Amino acid sequence: MSTAICPLCRKPRKVRAFKPLYNAMVCARCRNNLATRRQLAFILDWVLWYVILVTAAFGLSVLLAACRAPADVVETLLLACVYVVAPLMLFMKDGFGGYSPGKVVCGVRVVHEATNRPIGFFESMKRNLILYVPLMPLVMAFWLVRGHRGGDGWAGTRVIWCRYAGHPIFAGTDRCANCQYDLTGNTSAACPECGRSWVARSTER
Repeated sequence: MSTAICPLCRKPRKVRAFKPLYNAMVCARCRNNLATRRQLAFILDWVLWYVILVTAAFGLSVLLAACRAPADVVETLLLACVYVVAPLMLFMKDGFGGYSPGKVVCGVRVVHEATNRPIGFFESMKRNLILYVPLMPLVMAFWLVRGHRGGDGWAGTRVIWCRYAGHPIFAGTDRCANCQYDLTGNTSAACPECGRSWVARSTER
């Protein structure tokens, strides 16, 4: 069985074990590792979001009760907290330089597709609006294994693995990670300039 070197982990793998990630072919272990990091980051963000929401609602209720606020005012403010403030917090979670709390912990970051620069709050809101669709977070848990997930196309974003932030796969280029030779159109398993192993990009999106 023929083997090739994974462009990320630099370990030899069976060719059939390579899978597409952002239109590049990497070993299944690296692809699954990134997907797991993103899924864990998502779970951590949801847990933190829920804790903050419950804490804020409880604190607001205690404060309003202490101020002897009318019941209708209390209800209105709590509804605003749940249906306005809470979704905004969730949608804008990746806007801190491309990071959310979960992404910091898991070593991933959201960047602009075209410039590779960290996104801000506006792009974060665009890519995360889809989370408001019922059951969509569960669907995206399986969707993101190829790299892009729902919302990235509209926002023009991608999630990179910080450990390999400068690698061509995450930098959005077809250049050799060793000598930066332009590998556009290259179908061999090695860079023709320096000979370093390379798996050509897939045509599948």
